[in-house]
Amino acid sequence: MRSRWARAAVAVCAMATLGGVATTAHAAQEISSPSAGLRACGWDPDGASGRAYYNHCTGDGSSIWIRVERQNAGGYDQCVGPNRTYLGPTSVIKYAWYKGGTC
Repeated sequence: MRSRWARAAVAVCAMATLGGVATTAHAAQEISSPSAGLRACGWDPDGASGRAYYNHCTGDGSSIWIRVERQNAGGYDQCVGPNRTYLGPTSVIKYAWYKGGTC
């Protein structure tokens, strides 16, 4: 699933860059932005520390809904604000993705 989102994000970024089209934070969840620094937008695990993060890259200060998938349990929805949000240890958190909508 990551590769499909990454390909879509690259396409959105290319259209925005080449066509001058403004993108929303929602359409560009997987695209790195200047406000994100060198961190990836979206799912952002830190393998070295074993910590799972979600990095919401936005220029408008919005908060969004994400879906957090756990290793051996059901997932849950969480509202995250701009920048990097700690989700838990990677031994518990399997993945997180933009669910849609602001909160």
